[in-house]
Amino acid sequence: MKSIDNSNDINMVRAIFIETLSGEFLLKTGFGVYAFLAPADINHLFKEYLHQPQPLKIFSKSCVRNHAI
Repeated sequence: MKSIDNSNDINMVRAIFIETLSGEFLLKTGFGVYAFLAPADINHLFKEYLHQPQPLKIFSKSCVRNHAI
């Protein structure tokens, strides 16, 4: 039962991550994250985010700087 709860938690964190990342792209470029990155790239960024100490907002701003045209 613990693994089900953990799976739900990670899915919630992933949804918040994508929503925040897309919002930052939308704010800075006028387009959501999927206009710039493929789903596999977003998943890779999510895994990076899980293993670093920055708050989500700062991480998402750096992603926009690094990946937006």
